[in-house]
Amino acid sequence: MAGRRFAVELAPDRVLVWVRGEGLIVDEPALGRWADSGARLLASGEAARRDFEESELVEPMGIFELRHPEAAAQLLRQLSSRAVGRISFARHELVLAVSAQLSTAARRVLLQAALDSGARMAHVLDLPLALAFGAGLPVTSWDPSPILYLLPQGAQAAIVCHHGMLAHAAVEVALAPGAPDERAGEAVIGLFEGVLEEAPRVHRQRITGQPLHVAGRGVDLEGWRDLLVRRTGMRARVVPDPAHCAVKGAEVALERVEGSGSRALLYLR
Repeated sequence: MAGRRFAVELAPDRVLVWVRGEGLIVDEPALGRWADSGARLLASGEAARRDFEESELVEPMGIFELRHPEAAAQLLRQLSSRAVGRISFARHELVLAVSAQLSTAARRVLLQAALDSGARMAHVLDLPLALAFGAGLPVTSWDPSPILYLLPQGAQAAIVCHHGMLAHAAVEVALAPGAPDERAGEAVIGLFEGVLEEAPRVHRQRITGQPLHVAGRGVDLEGWRDLLVRRTGMRARVVPDPAHCAVKGAEVALERVEGSGSRALLYLR
């Protein structure tokens, strides 16, 4: 019997699990209740907000590094167990959608945790690529697709083109749930302009002729779209299901890998 196939989005704000054939089964805050005595995760998600004796509330995931590597590893093993359920004899396969800026060391921690959970195969996919798959963008085309992913902890920008990214960057800055404030607006606009500058010069005119695809959660995406249109002069659109398109796209990427046998989109930097 084949094991389950599923995708896990590990973002600084939330963790999500999308199981093939079932859809979204986990959408929780990226929180853990950590006990130093015994070095174990006592609870995760909303349950971690409850006060436990001799423990601390931790936020394991970050944009550039894991803030608490051991808690992140245990959290991933718990998420995998929830996705697999009682099918313990059929080894599963999964994709981890993570920040494009996450370090190699952090990726190795997560991959090892995925394999420790009993996975037959585990892949790492950058969040901008996952978002592009989920939004139905032409990921395998040579036409560049500019992307901006906004979360309360910061933003990630990328230019997706032909199985990869021409450029990508991120910034950690607090984004308010309401309309963009001046400080955050300048940080995000500077981030996107920097990614445009990083992209090969020959592609820049084609990039600015494409719509900017905006996704994320916990912020006013329509307000950010309007600000980006005013400041960049580009067209911009909020993608369908902006809060879940990345985790859905990660599962789509896994399906394509299985169908073609290619690992071009899934890699460890």
